[in-house]
Amino acid sequence: MTIWSVINSLTFRYIAKYVVVLSASVFLLLAALYAYISYGFFTELSESILDEQETLAVIYAGQSIAGVEQYVNDQLTAPASGRFYYLVTDGSGQRVAGDLNEVPRYEQFRGGWLGFQLALLEWGETVDVDFLARPMDLGGDYTAIVARNYADVTAQASLVIRTLFRAMIATIVLGMVGGFLSATSTLSRVERLNRELSGIIEGGPEQRINVDAQKGYVRELAEIMNSLLAQSEGLLRGVKTVSDNIAHDLRTPLTRMRNQLEQLRASERGDTALALNDIISECDDILGTFNALLRISSLETGGLYSGSAEVPLDQLLADVVELYEPLAAERDVALTLQMDACPAVAGDRDLLFQLFLNLVDNAIKYTPDGGSVVVRAAALVGFGARIVVGDSGPGIPADQHGNVLRRFFRIESSRGTHPGHGLGLSLVQAIVTFHRGVLSLGDNAPGLRVTVDLPQLSSRRK
Repeated sequence: MTIWSVINSLTFRYIAKYVVVLSASVFLLLAALYAYISYGFFTELSESILDEQETLAVIYAGQSIAGVEQYVNDQLTAPASGRFYYLVTDGSGQRVAGDLNEVPRYEQFRGGWLGFQLALLEWGETVDVDFLARPMDLGGDYTAIVARNYADVTAQASLVIRTLFRAMIATIVLGMVGGFLSATSTLSRVERLNRELSGIIEGGPEQRINVDAQKGYVRELAEIMNSLLAQSEGLLRGVKTVSDNIAHDLRTPLTRMRNQLEQLRASERGDTALALNDIISECDDILGTFNALLRISSLETGGLYSGSAEVPLDQLLADVVELYEPLAAERDVALTLQMDACPAVAGDRDLLFQLFLNLVDNAIKYTPDGGSVVVRAAALVGFGARIVVGDSGPGIPADQHGNVLRRFFRIESSRGTHPGHGLGLSLVQAIVTFHRGVLSLGDNAPGLRVTVDLPQLSSRRK
């Protein structure tokens, strides 16, 4: 299991999408919250300035400009943080009171509000501070500007937004980490289930998944798969029992009938003997079919295994080619063996001999006179050996490659021209699977190319 496999898993992608949607929602919430906080702060700020203006108006009405001057001077002694700034001027524009020396350059907004920036000293350093202000007429040609800096407002809003932004980043990071860990755990359980299923495919449907090792929905899935395996095993056992019983029950009387025909042929001459020869040949074909069925059945259930031994493929293939050279020469078919450095494989020599015997026999049978059959063998890096049997016959359509490996399946075009019972490639498939190998069919352009990959060390059947 790699990092990319976890990232590409359905669980991680689902959690990642959820975190992205959640983050987008949080971002929109932050934007709305910032707008709400800013609006609330500036509303409170503007209302406080209006209240202060009303206070100045009341003082001016009761104590004239002297009272306003005294009030402003008293306010200037308050701490700088959060206090008001003032500029009171007379009709000629001269400053009467306040800590603003002159009317600054400002930007005017609706409702008579002003915005400007001043450089103030804080802890000995000059800092540019933004102000919100509003002018008013006190009366008697006197004008007052009440201002208040909103650095505290923006600082509080920024603090809230930074806190929420960091919380959003933490949510994304923790969500992704949590999603990765969750996906890793889920993928690990699924891979364990896949390994068990792969073992069942190789070992047979009688095996079961270890339910105790699974948790959650994977356990439920494993239980359902075990039920399916149990049903499949029952069906396969029933089909196998029927076919085995038929083969066993019919093989004995056919063998007896063949032996009696042999005895009868020995005492006959002429046309009767020829007819008996044909009948005996038919009996041999039927017996061959039953023997192939029983052999495939035994291979699929693990029987007929004489133990794992080192089998030199070069000698085995040479024997097969030598055996079929007379038949190939009779048909004017060029049968050649191309052998590179081919390692020995571990398996049953008789079964492997039967495997390549069937492949070469089929290749010669379906190759027209004057054609060619090539058997190539070479080492397969990281696995064992690769053996390819290619002919120049009509080949098999690509959409039928899977079907021809089934028992008794034959392509319609070959039924009337080539005798057979449709079990040759089924037996080949059973032997290859028995040796933990891989069988594949391909186009030889023209003809059929059969590729057999055999592991260097075959697993011993239990």
